[in-house]
Amino acid sequence: MNSRTRIIFRADGNSQIGLGHVVRSLALAQMLRHDFECVFAIQAPSQELQEQIKDVCEGVIILPACHHDEERFIHELDAYIAEDVLVVLDGYNFNTAYQQSVKRKGCQLFCIDDIHSYTFVADVLLNQAGGVDAAKYKTASYTKLLLGPTYALLRTPFLEAAKSERVLPAGAVRVFLNLGGADPQNHTLQIARELESIQSINKVEIIVGSAYQHLPELQNWLHQNPKYSLHQNLSAEQMCELMQNCVLAVTSASGVAYEYASVGGLLFILQTADNQEGLYTYLTQNGIAQKYEQLQESIKTDLTITFAQAVKTQRQHFDGKSDERLLQVFHNMALATSIRMREATEDDLLLLFDWANDPEVRKHSFNPNPILLESHTRWLHTKLEDKQTKLYIAETDGEPAAHIRFELLNGKAVISYLISDGFRGKGLGHVVLQKGVAKLLQQTPELNLVEGLVQQENMASVRAFEKAGFSYGTPDSKYPQAHRFELHPESIK
Repeated sequence: MNSRTRIIFRADGNSQIGLGHVVRSLALAQMLRHDFECVFAIQAPSQELQEQIKDVCEGVIILPACHHDEERFIHELDAYIAEDVLVVLDGYNFNTAYQQSVKRKGCQLFCIDDIHSYTFVADVLLNQAGGVDAAKYKTASYTKLLLGPTYALLRTPFLEAAKSERVLPAGAVRVFLNLGGADPQNHTLQIARELESIQSINKVEIIVGSAYQHLPELQNWLHQNPKYSLHQNLSAEQMCELMQNCVLAVTSASGVAYEYASVGGLLFILQTADNQEGLYTYLTQNGIAQKYEQLQESIKTDLTITFAQAVKTQRQHFDGKSDERLLQVFHNMALATSIRMREATEDDLLLLFDWANDPEVRKHSFNPNPILLESHTRWLHTKLEDKQTKLYIAETDGEPAAHIRFELLNGKAVISYLISDGFRGKGLGHVVLQKGVAKLLQQTPELNLVEGLVQQENMASVRAFEKAGFSYGTPDSKYPQAHRFELHPESIK
């Protein structure tokens, strides 16, 4: 890209709902901020939360408080988004209608989710919990699913920790205790009291965030318990360093559990909210964490052995490379966002000639023979003069990336398209089809059918038509072995 694409992150956080959505969205922003312009949109944030966001993002859009049941809620981003902006949504109120409102602006949309409670029309959907059944999700045909800790939303220090050697911390047995930045039900104090009775624990490091509302009660209790230390509003670096000094951790089944697992150590978790059920099950069933109820028995064993075993298991799931994978996903989304359609001209003759004779293109063509320049020249002249033919070049930042052609007859358009060699494997096929059809319908709105023929072995093209919303039609009599895809324009208007 010639300039950095803007990403607007949309999440909310406060003492009532917690800070989990904001924290993991900021973790993603931190992964992307060097390559993209990251801006955060949030309703009525506290001053402390604003400062936390500004440490990562280049700007904060402070949205007025608006309940998700209000009609205006789904339009709250309208003034800030356009087709050249990427949008990230993280929160349970960004339902199908909200997503559709974003998509109508032409934006590429990325959703972060963990409850699969409504249909998603996002271009990419991430659930970082392991063991998620993709079949539980209802999505648009084009939605790409990213599932499991392969795409864990970890902040930079934890990504680095996951790639580092982990050894048993020397000295006193220290426990890392964090039940969320807000912890509205005050599990923190409850667990702190329970840990007091375990003699082999020498020190407990308690971490709370700016949204924690039980601070006076906790501080009052801590005055009587010198083996406890209280930490507030730690940076990612401070949090990681503290984890590295702790043999074991007690956390909720949330993002902080992933962070400790990436550092490595004996991890004991609780489910403190309904939406944590899937992650709780995954972590405990795969040996990444143990149930909190097992802590007292587990700590009686040889910590040197159990610690090493825990770290070995955790390293199998957290390799510290999720940022690289997600960065590539967003570069592909930015590429799709940048695609613009223009009509082909005589100046495109050699470009189209080279593309048409690409060995990969010829292999999947119904006529695999090489094309001669003389016949190609005649063909292009004829097509450019034919009012029943539409030829478009798809460009990104002025660089040709693909070609799509429509042959029109009696209200029907037949597609032929190809992706340039340098742009294959980036998920552009369905984007070119969608934007090509949109351009065609602007010029010929009377069309009632768009169709395309694809050889069965050309799986990339088959998938592109599927993701672009085409359905399987009756095979063409001339090519009975090929897939025939069809799209009725009224279904996408």
